[in-house]
Amino acid sequence: MTVEIVLLPDPYTMDWQPWAETVAGYNPGLASEVSPDDPWEEFAQRFCEAVPTAPAPDLFDSWQDWAAALKLALKT
Repeated sequence: MTVEIVLLPDPYTMDWQPWAETVAGYNPGLASEVSPDDPWEEFAQRFCEAVPTAPAPDLFDSWQDWAAALKLALKT
């Protein structure tokens, strides 16, 4: 199954929980793959399983840096 990503908010303007809830809520098919209640590393790993073109979270020190790279990689 391919998950289409239509919205990734700017991670530097939000806290983790609202950002993760927005991402899971506004991207069809992703809500069943990730949980905003998970720690960012687990959320990011599951995100990468659903969207293979996403950057690996273990390359980043913070969720904001991963999310910013994700936004650039997926051009949303």
